Amino acid sequence: MEKIVIYSPADGEIKPIEKISDPVFAEKMLGDGFYIDPKSRKFFSPFAKGEIVNIFDTKHAIHIKANQGPTILMHLGLETVSLEGKPFDMKVKNGQKIDAKTEIVEVNWTEIKKHKLLTSTPMVIDANDNPGWTIQDIKYGLVKQGEPIATLHYEQPKIDEEVDKPKLINFKEALKNGIRFTNRWEELAGKIYDQVGGKNNYSRYYNCVSRLRFVVKDKELVDIDTLKKIDIVKGIHWNKNELQIIIGGEVEKIKDGLDNYLFHAQQAQNFDLKNVKAEKQGLGKSILALIKGIIMPAIPVMIGVGLINAVQAILQQTGAIQNVSPSANFASYTLITQFVYLIAGGALVFMGIYFTYNGVKYFGGTPIIGVALGLILTAPLLYKGSLVYNPLTNGVSASPWSFPLITSKMQGLDFVWMKIGPSPGSIITTTIIAYIAVKVEKFAKKRFANWSLMLTVPTFTILAASILAFFVVGPIISVFESSVGYIFSWLNKVPYGFGIGIFAFLWEIIVISGAHWALGMILHMPMMNDPDPYIQGLKTIDLNIGTPIGVLGQVGASVGYLIITKNATIKQILYAGIPAGIFGVPEPHMFGVNLPKVRPFIFGCVGAGAGGFVAGIMGAKYYAGIQTGMGGVLSILNANGPNGDTKSLIATLVGWAICIAVPIILVMFFCKERPSEKFGVYKATRSLDNFLKNQNVVVDSQLQQEIDELKTFYSNKEVTDKIKVFEKNMGKMQTLQSKISTLEGKELERKESLAKRFSKKQANLEDTKNTDQLMNKMENIVDQINVPKYASKIKELEKLLQQARQNNNPIEAEVGKLTEENNLKAKKIADKLYKLTNSNLSEKIYNQYYNAINSIFISYGFTSKKDVKFSKLQKQELRKTNRN
Repeated sequence: MEKIVIYSPADGEIKPIEKISDPVFAEKMLGDGFYIDPKSRKFFSPFAKGEIVNIFDTKHAIHIKANQGPTILMHLGLETVSLEGKPFDMKVKNGQKIDAKTEIVEVNWTEIKKHKLLTSTPMVIDANDNPGWTIQDIKYGLVKQGEPIATLHYEQPKIDEEVDKPKLINFKEALKNGIRFTNRWEELAGKIYDQVGGKNNYSRYYNCVSRLRFVVKDKELVDIDTLKKIDIVKGIHWNKNELQIIIGGEVEKIKDGLDNYLFHAQQAQNFDLKNVKAEKQGLGKSILALIKGIIMPAIPVMIGVGLINAVQAILQQTGAIQNVSPSANFASYTLITQFVYLIAGGALVFMGIYFTYNGVKYFGGTPIIGVALGLILTAPLLYKGSLVYNPLTNGVSASPWSFPLITSKMQGLDFVWMKIGPSPGSIITTTIIAYIAVKVEKFAKKRFANWSLMLTVPTFTILAASILAFFVVGPIISVFESSVGYIFSWLNKVPYGFGIGIFAFLWEIIVISGAHWALGMILHMPMMNDPDPYIQGLKTIDLNIGTPIGVLGQVGASVGYLIITKNATIKQILYAGIPAGIFGVPEPHMFGVNLPKVRPFIFGCVGAGAGGFVAGIMGAKYYAGIQTGMGGVLSILNANGPNGDTKSLIATLVGWAICIAVPIILVMFFCKERPSEKFGVYKATRSLDNFLKNQNVVVDSQLQQEIDELKTFYSNKEVTDKIKVFEKNMGKMQTLQSKISTLEGKELERKESLAKRFSKKQANLEDTKNTDQLMNKMENIVDQINVPKYASKIKELEKLLQQARQNNNPIEAEVGKLTEENNLKAKKIADKLYKLTNSNLSEKIYNQYYNAINSIFISYGFTSKKDVKFSKLQKQELRKTNRN
């Protein structure tokens, strides 16, 4: 049906929805429509034929579906959810078919007015839930029940046609312009970009954890209605001139897609593409943002390097390759040994290049300059500064060039406290240098003439950043790393397993600081002084037992979180990260989940400490001469040693079992993926009570009733069950979306591979005599591109996703409405508190309530947490009132 009549459900006056006092409805957050000021108690069906889709438990709102048409929401009064259904005598039930004569509900308006609530009854249709349907021909003014008051119109959405009909590549156009593809994220980003008003309408864009943000110049040029219709957009919010487009967990993919969209449109140079933060962040969030922006992109390489090192260890232990001694001539080993060691060690040694590249890109500079600086920082490794002759092996070993500035004797060797030298993998150094390089580059762009920028800017940037790296930053960081390493090296002397336990507990913290390189050097000093006894298994470096235990502790924490999480995105990170962690690369799951969630990271460290203590006290040993990759499960070879140390092997296995089991148990019992609404509201109410006590404020009975009602709202099992259903549905939709994204990625890779083949053959056209044959092959490639391999599977999954969304819409709308109503209640309480106390602390109390009430939506990225930290002045105010 293309047109459906809406009949007035009661006597009353029809008014524009924009004029209703409830901002949720007035701003059309729940859809477009109108509201009626009712003059009668009985409400009848608004459709000639229809169905009752959903009656809220509190009976204050009903979803009604028109026959062969959309679903509308009828909300009986405003904020009437608090009345728990008492004024509403419901005459129908869920799933019941209705017609024009069906009485739906009888409302006791006197009861509602007694609670000082408004009788305004909105009737709205959400275009996102009912694509193609709009409400038109609204008849404002006085009406009688049964009169036509509006019509619902349907028009086939154009966006569906575009999605269902993929653009085919024309062979002649491909010959002329080449072939380039865009992925889903780039296409969605392009649609968002088109509605923001073009490149001249905003000064910059960036993203936070759930929102794509534009600093807009002219709000009038932003097409909000079209933005809301884009599938991935969950909502729009304005913060002064900053447009916040709520996307959720996929916001970073959209941000990257927008970068690519502008780059390919040859417009990227007109924008500042860095991920700046418009709002000031705390230190913890800033550090996590740095980790996410600089370390996480290097994770795939780190995983690859770690697994290659693991393969090297297996080949070494099985005798397939030789065990390389640092005191021997490398050229004396077999070719396969040399080759494996070069692959396994090469990428690891130059890890700093990845960090500088990612760092410069993250801070908004030219990424290729980051590559250049990474090479310069690691270049001293290529130049052998000192050669040492070993008379026992008649061999010469060489160490990389460095220039010691401050040294002292330690265990018979010169220990360098400060130096000018390489920074092969120091995260701290590379991050600082990347930041300096970006600042220098921007400084140069402003100071040099435009005609000379191509020559002057990169030259000045690389030279200035290199000088600062080697003569300022490097020496300072070398002191920090050496000092931390020296302090922790004393743990080797702590008896009864405590030293190993403390070392294992602190290992991943040391890794994050970057001091693990210096610490490793100190621990291996005896081996460097006399390597052969360690390689032969005659001596051990037992503190190193804590390295794999520290790594596996984080694996245990991740396994525990995998058990409790319902978030499909987090599960995907853990499924991919845990296997890498088992082989000694914990960064994917540690930085992706454990560290941002805080408690899993702490529990991983606690488990590592417990495992390290037990392993140490049972007599675990670490035979350092055996190379086992990145410190994962293959480190069991270090425990067993070349001669088979059974006691050490058993002790290590027991320690591993404890370091994995303890975090699993701790995470399962003491971690929550998100705080429950009930617990969060309880905490907020406790803060409120303390606030009132400190302010010596006695609230009236009405305010106290409002506080009590909000406090007990989430004790209702029916409410919490609905939230659980919504959460389960969200997990299902995330899983389906993840599968679709994976297949879309494979499809894009296939097309890009075919496009490269097309380009290679096109390049050979002028040099071949068989032009017709080559043209036929190229045309065949275009035909392959135009026939998607995964299209049917993607379409099948998209249908399932669409069905899941439709099934979730009623419960999401219900949970969303309850949430908004409770937000308004909390805001009203906070406003009254402000009037009573004139204290801005009431805002923090509201923020606590907001975070608790919106817990589920914060968890899935629909909205962001509000700040609940007290400022210095607010803390002083609390202390002052306490003293009084």
